[in-house]
Amino acid sequence: VIDVRLVPWGKGARVHSGFADALAEVLTDLEPAVQGAPNRLVFTGHSLGAAMATLLASLRKPDALYTFGSPMVGDAAFVAMLGDVEHHRYVDCCDVVTRVPPAQLGYQHHATPIYIDRHGEISVNPQEDVIAKDRMAAACDYVTKYSWRIGDVAVRELADHAPINYVSALT
Repeated sequence: VIDVRLVPWGKGARVHSGFADALAEVLTDLEPAVQGAPNRLVFTGHSLGAAMATLLASLRKPDALYTFGSPMVGDAAFVAMLGDVEHHRYVDCCDVVTRVPPAQLGYQHHATPIYIDRHGEISVNPQEDVIAKDRMAAACDYVTKYSWRIGDVAVRELADHAPINYVSALT
């Protein structure tokens, strides 16, 4: 069973119940480090860690938020709570995690995407049709080169979620 329930999160906002639960599990241990940060405070994470960093940014504004392969965390009211948070949201080509939970259930992303295309080139907020064409070409290319090989991930949508893809594009 997949749980995509939105639960209350301050001032009328709602967020994914599982992400809220995950942050709650570590928040008590995390709060002293966040409160005692002597310099700039930067939150970052990949996948679930990105969702948790985004939630934390709504509780205590960081100097910057960097997320990689982040799912959508909350609804429009939650996104509005993060209005002035400097957020660098990286999306690797076909990474399916960046497209869940579904927007049709009320989920939205905060911040414009910093898109890593199928060649590892980075662009800020490309048009949706540009992303769609790039994803289609990437998925087709992946089938012919990798998905049939033993030991490789079968579909590009899962392979592109690997942290190494984000690291490679940024280094």
